[in-house]
Amino acid sequence: MHMIDNALLTATLSRAAFLLVFLTVVLSQPKERYLWHWLAALVGSSLGAALMMRFPANGEPAMAVSLATYFLFMISLAGSWSGMRLFYHRRIDRRLLGALLLLPLLTFALLDLCHVALHYRRLVITAACVIPAALTVFEIVRPASERLFSSIVVALAFAAYTVVLAGTSAALLLDLAPATLEGLNYPSFAVDRVASILVYFGYIAMAGERANRALRQQAETDQLTGLANRHGAQRALSRLETARTADPESPRAGVLLADIDHFKRINDTHGHEVGDSVIVAVAARLRGTVRNGDVVVRWGGEEFLILLPGADSAAARAIAERLRDAMIRTPVHAAGHDIPVTLSIGIAEAAPEGETLSATIVSADRALYRAKRQGRDRICVDDAEQGDSATMIRPLS
Repeated sequence: MHMIDNALLTATLSRAAFLLVFLTVVLSQPKERYLWHWLAALVGSSLGAALMMRFPANGEPAMAVSLATYFLFMISLAGSWSGMRLFYHRRIDRRLLGALLLLPLLTFALLDLCHVALHYRRLVITAACVIPAALTVFEIVRPASERLFSSIVVALAFAAYTVVLAGTSAALLLDLAPATLEGLNYPSFAVDRVASILVYFGYIAMAGERANRALRQQAETDQLTGLANRHGAQRALSRLETARTADPESPRAGVLLADIDHFKRINDTHGHEVGDSVIVAVAARLRGTVRNGDVVVRWGGEEFLILLPGADSAAARAIAERLRDAMIRTPVHAAGHDIPVTLSIGIAEAAPEGETLSATIVSADRALYRAKRQGRDRICVDDAEQGDSATMIRPLS
């Protein structure tokens, strides 16, 4: 048996083993479309490597075998690219996907009918393989809302694909490639040789890292409103506190605690389902009113925490007024009822080199308690900031 046969057999068996492992990942998350694309890529790679064992050491096998093998390897690369787009929640251009899969094969068959030299036909396939490999790298390195450490491993692997395939294309174009498989003249074998275990483990790691993040996000998200819950707030507080500690001249940070006035009365009058609708509506208005970068948290029951990075006491008061006005302006419509909703809001400020954000929340809670004690539907600033009568009261409009 030739050395090339041993290499192909080893590659085929290793791909089959990884395929079985990856199949368990896909079946554990069947609704994730990107996993099915990556599974198709692994199946195409494994079957393509198996077919390549039927290639003669010199020359070209039957046209049907060649086309089937090249098609499987194109599925492998194109499936990797399309799966990566789905992973990052990007739309797949089906026309481009079809072109990546079919145009190289049609061109190869047409050149064969025209009796074009074998190395030029191989050049078509090799050059075509460069495109999806490079596109996969591009999908990973382009700006994304979610950046995973494991994706770097996959990007490096596909960068290696791209470099070797481009080098093989250049050698074929200049007629410098040896005429045997051992010389990596076949583009499909070049892909097979360059295929790294890192790609397969990278896919599994990316799927696992995404799943872990999703679980963590679920644990940190209030299921009713979609806002961060107390657990998620702790992460945000830790992040903001770290930034303030790292920079002694860090700007001030404002903290608001808002409470829905007479919420128990709403529940008793209209029922808990309507009460939940009110909480959802208030959460949506708060989220739509704050600035980019502010953090809105369902702190508990009908109480909401708003973290305002960079906001001093005056800015925090202005934001609090906007939040309060957003509620006063329009009643909440739920179950056929227009329910007037008002907010009591407590404000505290964490000055540079001052108290921690956790302590500032305690101060805001103290101000909120005073706002409720003084009649609700008002904004109060913590005594430590503004003195005993630091209260801003506006009549309902």
